[in-house]
Amino acid sequence: MRPRTPRAIIDEAELAAISPTLFARPALWRELALPPDAAAHAGRSPWTAYWWVRLGPLQDFAAARTTLAAACDAFAAGGDRLGVLLAAATAIETFYFDETELTPMDAWIARLDAALAQAPGPAWPNEECAAEIMACGAAIRLRQPSHPILSEWAALAPRALPRMARVPSRTKYAAAVAHYHLWRGKFGAAAVVFDNLPGADLSLLRPEEALIWLEGLAAFSRFTAQFERGREAVRQALALVERHAMRTEVYGVNALGAAIELAAHDAPAAQRHLDAMRETLSECSLSDQTGYWHHCAGLALLRGDAQTALALARGTLEQSQAVGGVYRSVAHQLSLACTLHGVGHHAASVDAARQTLEAARTIDATLAVFSAGLLLSHGLQRLERADEADAALVEALRVGAINDFAITSGWWLPQVIAERLAHALRRGIEPAYAARWAQRARLPCPDRTLEAWPWPLVVRGFGEFGVWRDGVPITASGARVPQRPLDLLRALLAHGGASLPVTTALDWLWPDADHEQQRKSFDAALLRLRRTLGDDSLLLLDGGQLLLDRTRAWTDVAALADGHWEPAPGADAATLLAQADRLLHLARAPLLDGLDAPWALGARERTRRRFVLALGRLAEALEARAPAQACRLYERALEADPLAESLARRLIRAQIARGERAEALRAWHHCKAMLALHGTSPSSETMAVVREAALAL
Repeated sequence: MRPRTPRAIIDEAELAAISPTLFARPALWRELALPPDAAAHAGRSPWTAYWWVRLGPLQDFAAARTTLAAACDAFAAGGDRLGVLLAAATAIETFYFDETELTPMDAWIARLDAALAQAPGPAWPNEECAAEIMACGAAIRLRQPSHPILSEWAALAPRALPRMARVPSRTKYAAAVAHYHLWRGKFGAAAVVFDNLPGADLSLLRPEEALIWLEGLAAFSRFTAQFERGREAVRQALALVERHAMRTEVYGVNALGAAIELAAHDAPAAQRHLDAMRETLSECSLSDQTGYWHHCAGLALLRGDAQTALALARGTLEQSQAVGGVYRSVAHQLSLACTLHGVGHHAASVDAARQTLEAARTIDATLAVFSAGLLLSHGLQRLERADEADAALVEALRVGAINDFAITSGWWLPQVIAERLAHALRRGIEPAYAARWAQRARLPCPDRTLEAWPWPLVVRGFGEFGVWRDGVPITASGARVPQRPLDLLRALLAHGGASLPVTTALDWLWPDADHEQQRKSFDAALLRLRRTLGDDSLLLLDGGQLLLDRTRAWTDVAALADGHWEPAPGADAATLLAQADRLLHLARAPLLDGLDAPWALGARERTRRRFVLALGRLAEALEARAPAQACRLYERALEADPLAESLARRLIRAQIARGERAEALRAWHHCKAMLALHGTSPSSETMAVVREAALAL
């Protein structure tokens, strides 16, 4: 069979007839042989001129818009509404790649709006043609981010995209929708595009159009903390730029790369992208140059040079405000708030965060609203305006939970985020979301005693022994797991919960074996324990000590030892009761209950004394503020530890002071009975209290 000869379509009427079909069948594009002077005849052959621009290289944007303007006028004169829409959409698209002023786009958007309003119902003959028109939303967002047509077009995507053929128009439209959702912080909606759209084929796109998709994917990956996925998108984009000698795009792609690396806290990688940006900086517009200084501020902050970061952030915001553009100014205002916080200017940071919050709300930039709210909360906390700080935190985490944000906009400050999430978990503010975010971001907990934090490893010894890995129980007493390896963790708890000398472990766990056999048994038990935990780095051997990684592992014994249980000066009854509740929850039963080894018995007594002493101080402080609640606290403590004779003695005194002799007598008999069950009798101090109160012996 002879090869088919490409057909030159030069008849305007024929081209007008098949144009809608061409969007659904891009393979036919190769058969179009358009005259080289098509632009000059746009007034009488608008479809020929349109396709000449649509399929040609994007080089002279002004000339392309001149041709499209003439074609658009001809379409309008002939009553061809579809032609007007396509010409206007293509002209609007050019502004996405052009480096010139965006103001002239307004006239094109007005033309598009007028054509859409001419008649109700669909403005296009097929979905692929519709996608070609709606793809211009990527550029409209730059100029008019709140234009209602953007939300309408985005809402169509979940149903429309799966029905479309895998054509360039579909990918362009998908990219525009994804960018719209990214701008609004709706990453779940963006995921519908990036994660659920099968076969995004970039091969038939012009390089500039393919770049929109890759840039959107890189931004999405950064905002969802999928850093390696974002890096791959940047690598593909840079390869595309190099292959097609798109020097003007070097700056923007590296800006995305820098943003990803700053979010991932990789300063050297961010510096490499900034170096590449600097090479083309003099060729960029002032608005683009603000991006470079913005990223430089972030890098300085990441490296701990807050003063340099502050100077850069202030300069960037001034430039940004001079250039114009609400979204850009919001981003740079937020970064200034971050740097002000970093240098300790908390009042100024609060003011900047409030301004960011107000501006972000006006343009529905949800991620910026969320991020500014978190920073505002932290700044207010530093200024000791606790109620305002909590109110800001409640609102910010509400927005974060609704959208399941995994990162902030602006500069990602893990220490600030970790502190706010820890506070949220203490106060019960969106606890499920706060824990989920902390776990996904692998944030270190700023409070080693905070049980609610999503610790990779949790070991509890008060009451029934248990071990949890990433929230999943590994074992408890009686489970089908070898117990000897777990005895290493029990011994570690008995020694304080953080470290255990190897020599102590050998003597405690294998007292009758010789040293060589002890060491072999220890090594075998440690190996099996690490396999059970699934992460060797959680348990370390260093200098003859078996150590838990305290940044990733939590134990109730260490929390009891490290916790602040002293009554704060001037603390009210509610604060004291909250402290006591945490203490009672922590040490809710004897340590390693049921284990009768000598080392376990000794540890049990030591922790019991620590518990009794801490709770006694809290209850004593509470007596002066709320005597009835203090008595109830003593009773709760005795439920947890019936042998805490000193607490029973204090309870009897408090009840006598309140004139509750019957209750005091009942407490005395309970104390005496519990001591007798354990083979002991009341101390002389307790007997003196009973005699003084004239209670029946």
